[in-house]
Amino acid sequence: MPTVVVRHDQPIAAALRGERDDLAVVRADTKDDCLTDLPDADAFVVNPANWNDEFLEGLSAGNWVQATSAGYAAFPLDEFAEQGIVFSNAGGNYGPPVADHAFALLLALARGLPRCFECQRRREWDRNLGTDLLDLAGRTLTVAGLGDIGEEVARRGRAFGMEIVGTKRDPDAYDGCLPAEQVRSAGELPDVLPETDFLVLTVPLTEKTHHVIDEQALDALPDSALLVNVARGPVVEEAALIDALEAGRLAGAGLDVAETEPLPESSPLWDRDDVVVTPHVGGRSRSFVPRFAGLFLQSYDRWRDGTDLRNRIV
Repeated sequence: MPTVVVRHDQPIAAALRGERDDLAVVRADTKDDCLTDLPDADAFVVNPANWNDEFLEGLSAGNWVQATSAGYAAFPLDEFAEQGIVFSNAGGNYGPPVADHAFALLLALARGLPRCFECQRRREWDRNLGTDLLDLAGRTLTVAGLGDIGEEVARRGRAFGMEIVGTKRDPDAYDGCLPAEQVRSAGELPDVLPETDFLVLTVPLTEKTHHVIDEQALDALPDSALLVNVARGPVVEEAALIDALEAGRLAGAGLDVAETEPLPESSPLWDRDDVVVTPHVGGRSRSFVPRFAGLFLQSYDRWRDGTDLRNRIV
């Protein structure tokens, strides 16, 4: 009977247990549990934060590693290929919740919610806060990365009556809600930044996207612009972001990710009223576990039957 080891902080193992008569499910709570259980396993479910290269010692040719994330920069793809290990991600599983979260951050900043929350704690009724609030309709939203998540962000932007510009590595391959003239290549991002009111980052983390938002990119944005990062922390050069906020060259930032996670207690980002920080929960919701379990079980049936896996990367 095939065995899958599950290493995750959410009850994915419990959701999978009993769903297939021919699948044994083992929950691994620690790295040491993984090292003990993997040599006898056929499949491994793990999120990037819990991956450790030591796990390669317990994996062998034909084993299958299923990431719980869409991003996979933390995983050693070359080593998987060399060892004959199959690897798949959870692409397509996060578009709606992450897009919802991006707009939650965007609206919180545009509508001044951090300052309203502070007034609420002080029991102060200050209607002067309304003088600085922003409308979304008619503003330009730039979506950097028109993948599954970026597409959902663009759809929500259209519903708010925003002007949308999106970037994609291969614009010719785009088949979504935006007309062709509103889709630019990834290399054209610097060209659209000066006209951007709201910048939402949904790109995967790669060598090309590491620090794609650096000092130069931040300087290209209008001083009134708001930035939202629901991609990966290193997509933004954090030191440059802090400098831009402190100098008033950026109006605010909504961050679900950070260069170092957890965000260090010493980070000045915690204390700014023009920054909203959430602890990398954009893809989480009450539907997270059943949604992922459904994806895994579909892929498991294919893996068991010898057909191509959904979202196979290696």
